[in-house]
Amino acid sequence: MIADLLQTARPVTPAIDDRFALRHPLQIALCLRGLASRRDFLTVEFDDRQIVTQVLDVDSRRATFVFDLGSARANNAALATADHLIFRSQPSGIRTEFVTERALTTSFEGRPAFEAPFPSLLYYVQRREYYRVETPLSDPFLATGNDEQGDAFRFELQDISLGGVALCTTDSRFTEIARGGIWRDVTIDMRALGAVTVDLEVVAPRQQLTPTGERRTVIGCRFIELGRNAERALQRAVTTLETRSLRCAARD
Repeated sequence: MIADLLQTARPVTPAIDDRFALRHPLQIALCLRGLASRRDFLTVEFDDRQIVTQVLDVDSRRATFVFDLGSARANNAALATADHLIFRSQPSGIRTEFVTERALTTSFEGRPAFEAPFPSLLYYVQRREYYRVETPLSDPFLATGNDEQGDAFRFELQDISLGGVALCTTDSRFTEIARGGIWRDVTIDMRALGAVTVDLEVVAPRQQLTPTGERRTVIGCRFIELGRNAERALQRAVTTLETRSLRCAARD
C-alpha cells in the first residue's frame, strides 16, 4: 500500500488550455502507461478526502485502468462510493489531471486495488517546449561521454525530446549530482535510428525507485545549441518512437 499524504484537497481546475487536452483513448492509454512505467505518484481527490496512489495496469481495449489503494481503510471505503474521482500528478514539472467516474474494487497480482474507466479528457501539460517520448527498454538508447571532471560515464536513456534527454543510472557517483554541470561531446546512441553528438546541461537530477525496488538516479538534461543535423536525427527518432507507442497501444 502507498501512504497517504496529508494535504488539503483542492477543487477541480476550472480551465486548462485545450491544447493540452488528450481525447483519443489511445493517447490517454499511452499517457497512463507512462505514469505506470515511471511509477509516478498521483493524488486522488473525492468527497473532501484524498489518497496517494500509483497506476498499476492499463487496459486500452476495455478503456480502464487499475490503481493502488491508499493506506487508510476509511478512505478506501469512501473512494469506492464516490461518484467522481479527481486525479492529479506533477512529476518533474509535467502536470497531469483528469476526472473519472466511480471506481470498482478489483485485485491486481493478488492484492486489492481499484479499477476506473478512462477519462473523457486528460490534461497533459508540459513546462517543456518539446514533446518527449520514452525510449525502448529491450534495446535501450545509450549516452556515453565524460563529465566536467573528465570521468567517463555510460547512461541509459529514459526518454528523449528535441529539448533534451532523461538519463538513468545506478552508479553511486551520480547520486548527489548538482545542477548546472556541462557535459561536452556526449554521444547519444539511438541504435537503429542513428547516433548524434551533443552538449548537455544537467538541469533536473532526481532519485527514482524501480518496480524491482532498485534505487537509481534520473538526470534530466537539456541540449545546448543543438546542430541542424542532430536536430533532424532527433526529430526522426521522436516521431518513430511515438508511432511505435501508438501502435502498441492499439494492439493491447
